[in-house]
Amino acid sequence: MNSNIPSVSDFIHEVGNLVSQFSWPMKHFQRESETVCVALTEQDEVFERIVWVYNTEQMTLRCLLVGENKIDQDRRAEIYELCSRVNDSLPFGCMEYSFEEDVIVFRDSADLELGPLKQLLESTTAKVLNLGDLYSGAMKQVLGGVSAKIAISMVDE
Repeated sequence: MNSNIPSVSDFIHEVGNLVSQFSWPMKHFQRESETVCVALTEQDEVFERIVWVYNTEQMTLRCLLVGENKIDQDRRAEIYELCSRVNDSLPFGCMEYSFEEDVIVFRDSADLELGPLKQLLESTTAKVLNLGDLYSGAMKQVLGGVSAKIAISMVDE
């Protein structure tokens, strides 16, 4: 086994250190081969929570920034288009629609065998937070009735 592979307790500890910088409350739980840490982003009006998933079988980390607002049926087609337009220009991560929760999610992942846990956790988290920050205005516009094409063009300006 690679010595870079973190233990579950190390993972929980590092996520705890990270969320303490933001004063986000965090809980964690086990799900089969995954350890899941969830922090509520209580002061954020666009995003409800950030989730880190450590898969001990695949040795991977997934980080998800989960939108606050449920997507109404009549806005879903525009949200799908927004996701497509955003993803078309991304070199990493993605914006996706969660069919299970009817919300927008930004996601990125990392192979935990490629570097120190703290570094990978911080960089993956920074990527999804930056994506959320960059595209939250477009999300709000599309949810408010603007077309995805117009909303994304305003981000690019």
